[in-house]
Amino acid sequence: MVSINLLKDRRYDDGRGRRRSKAELFAGGCVLASVCAFWGWGVIDVNDATQRLEQEMQEKQERVALLQNTHREVLTLEERRQAVLTEHDRLKTSTKQLAGPIHLLSMISRLVDPLDVWLLHLQADDEKITLSGFSHSLEDVVKLAKDFEKMLGPVDVVDAGPHDRRPDLFQFSMNVLMDSTKHG
Repeated sequence: MVSINLLKDRRYDDGRGRRRSKAELFAGGCVLASVCAFWGWGVIDVNDATQRLEQEMQEKQERVALLQNTHREVLTLEERRQAVLTEHDRLKTSTKQLAGPIHLLSMISRLVDPLDVWLLHLQADDEKITLSGFSHSLEDVVKLAKDFEKMLGPVDVVDAGPHDRRPDLFQFSMNVLMDSTKHG
């Protein structure tokens, strides 16, 4: 015989209700576990990202410090370079005034043979050199005058003759007009 219960049976509903509540509880636990897992994973990921960002920030701060040190060194070197250039310009300006007389003395030292001619007086103006001294012979004076004429410019021998106290020596005096094309 088959019996059909048209009234809802409490036992029948209780079993189904329990199964449903267990299933709901299990689904809620799964959802809660998933939320906790994702939250934990998110926290771990955020911590890793934070550590990476802090490490990058520290590396960038070290680079900035290195660049600042390099910048200070460059400024120091630039100041030194400016000081050296200033000193170079000052020395160049002060030695420029000496370049002409030094060049002139260098040329005269190449022309005068110290065994034959002795200079006692040398005076140089812009375009004129006045020389006086002694020599062994009159030929040495003439040779010196020709050498000056070749190297510097026209020569005017003002005085050449025997020395007053020493007859074996000749006393001379000459003017050399410097030709700017010859002596630079």
